[in-house]
Amino acid sequence: MALANLVKRVHKSYGVRPLLADVSLGVGEGERIGVVGRNGDGKTTLLRVLTGDEEPDGGRVSRRRGLHLGYLRQTDDLVPGSTVRAAVLGNRADHEWAADAETREVVEVLLAGVGLDRTVDALSGGERRRCSLARLLLEEHDVVVLDEPTNHLDVEAVAWLARHLARRTSALVVVTHDRWFLDEVCDTTWEVHDGVVDVYEGGYAAFVLAKAERQRQAAASESRRQ
Repeated sequence: MALANLVKRVHKSYGVRPLLADVSLGVGEGERIGVVGRNGDGKTTLLRVLTGDEEPDGGRVSRRRGLHLGYLRQTDDLVPGSTVRAAVLGNRADHEWAADAETREVVEVLLAGVGLDRTVDALSGGERRRCSLARLLLEEHDVVVLDEPTNHLDVEAVAWLARHLARRTSALVVVTHDRWFLDEVCDTTWEVHDGVVDVYEGGYAAFVLAKAERQRQAAASESRRQ
């Protein structure tokens, strides 16, 4: 079942350089998609178009009615002056969130050493990033979109995040340079390059092998043509 035929024949350029050219993609229920590509080739732009943060220059972006979509951006939107407790846990009372094992685990792993009563203004960039990730993981979403979620996490926290995402039923679209994480979490890979998005089955290791085979077949075909 398709959750969202998110983009259809989408175009997006910056200046004269096309980052997305006639791209059509969809996200299925429970699908786990890793987005890879060279820096500057349009991975974050693709996420911003998918989530509605940016409008495409052409084409259509659509979502299933009532779709709940969570997006971890590269920049946070924490309310200035708020405490970490308010920013992440909202109006949950301490006894309420502490009694919930899932919530307590997210807080203990991602906010370790941060301090719930500190104001977000006093946090480092990495601490603010972890607050944003914790808040998103405590919400219910049909599709979770994560842009570099492993930044500012240590090895143990990255491993925990992979296990946590594997337990969730929501669909996932994630950009990260962590190849191990992609293999642990994703069952589909989107490669963004030269204005197009190629789709491969499997995580990062499977993508590397499949891409090499595509290139071999293309080279053999070109050799025969010559």
